[in-house]
Amino acid sequence: MDYYSFESLWIYVFIGVIALLFGGGIGFLLASRQKKATPIVPSQDKQSTTVRTNLMNAKLSKLYKLLADLTSSLDYQLVLDKCLDAGSTALNITGQGTGKLVSAVLFFVEDGSNIPALRAATGRGLPRPDLNRKTPGLEGLLGKAIESGEPQLSRNLPKDPELSPYIGFRSCQSAYCIPLRVGLDIFGVLIFAHPEVRYFAPEQFEILNVVSHQAMIALENAQLYKEIKDEKDRIIKAQEEERTKLSRDLHDGPTQTIAAIAMQVSLARRLMKKDKDAAEEELRRVEEIARRTTKEIRHMLFTLRPLVLASEGLTAALESMAAKMRETYNQNVLVETDEELLYELEMSVQTVIFAISEEAVNNARKYAHADHIWVRVRRLKKDLGFLEIEDDGKGFNVAEVFHNYENRGSLGMVNMKERAELARGLFHIESNPEAGTSIQVVIPLTDSAADRIRNL
Repeated sequence: MDYYSFESLWIYVFIGVIALLFGGGIGFLLASRQKKATPIVPSQDKQSTTVRTNLMNAKLSKLYKLLADLTSSLDYQLVLDKCLDAGSTALNITGQGTGKLVSAVLFFVEDGSNIPALRAATGRGLPRPDLNRKTPGLEGLLGKAIESGEPQLSRNLPKDPELSPYIGFRSCQSAYCIPLRVGLDIFGVLIFAHPEVRYFAPEQFEILNVVSHQAMIALENAQLYKEIKDEKDRIIKAQEEERTKLSRDLHDGPTQTIAAIAMQVSLARRLMKKDKDAAEEELRRVEEIARRTTKEIRHMLFTLRPLVLASEGLTAALESMAAKMRETYNQNVLVETDEELLYELEMSVQTVIFAISEEAVNNARKYAHADHIWVRVRRLKKDLGFLEIEDDGKGFNVAEVFHNYENRGSLGMVNMKERAELARGLFHIESNPEAGTSIQVVIPLTDSAADRIRNL
């Protein structure tokens, strides 16, 4: 009985089934290896063959369950751990012992440098110092796999310039590295290493490639779920901040003036018996305060739900905001818009532009004491829009304001930045004491423009 051929047949049968179930595109492997993998099973060895078949079925069932769990899980860290478990189980099916196997998932992380570095997201057999190590991924096995976009094998790991410093890999001679990619983007690598030089063979390559393919699908799904969850949390946070802002504005504005109205009416009532002219003057003041309070409340209602934005568009909404600013606070706001550009903006993006503009204008009115505030919406490039809110107020030191900004009572700047991100835009602020402030948002008009902005 040719045991190697028997094991190989079951491996390729399993790979073919996985290809059919998960769409891995590797069903051709079964046919291409069938001749080589045909088992020679003498009749006198039927009982041994049955035992081996049952054992193989149990191993395949375990791997199948791991892969099914892998693609159905949306927990990012759990997917990473299951990915390594599935790889170990897959190698065990080929008859290779996995007791000395070392494995890891390395992801690119942004650390502020010009070149992103790889860092271990999870690992088996890696001590804690290895999990904190950063590697450029430009040389050796990592460099070849990332540059080519294809799995790579090394049988001389101790000489590898980037992996040999890892404590966990120092006892290993061979390693198989699989790049993790979505489309044209490589976001990390999957590495399996072992002390034996000839540990990895074509059968191991093929089944590890199946595991990595399912891992990439699972990781992409988990990442999308994480982004959706983060977006939901950000929207909830923005809504909570809006409620807090409304509560603060009501407390500082209409609530205070209504309390003042009550006191002045009480004063006028007492004056009616002593000095009717003084009482009349006091009532005139009450009337003026009431009219001003009505304007403030109407302005708040407008900013909460600007119906004109949906019915007449962004230009009308911005001009209406400017008019209400002049009427309510005697604040001069000048609006300049490119109507041709606005036709290319979705309503959701126009809503974001209005919200940022309203927040920035209110901030300038309250804190900058500006004579003029300009709101400009224009085209920056063919596929880029540009929003700028500029004032000629007193300005401020940006670094000082953003220091410990999260501890401040108001998070207006954070809200504007997060709103810009909702439109896939880039937020920037320029200001200097006594030199005014300029808030700028670059808005992509196409997916390719959004990708360029994201990579800045």
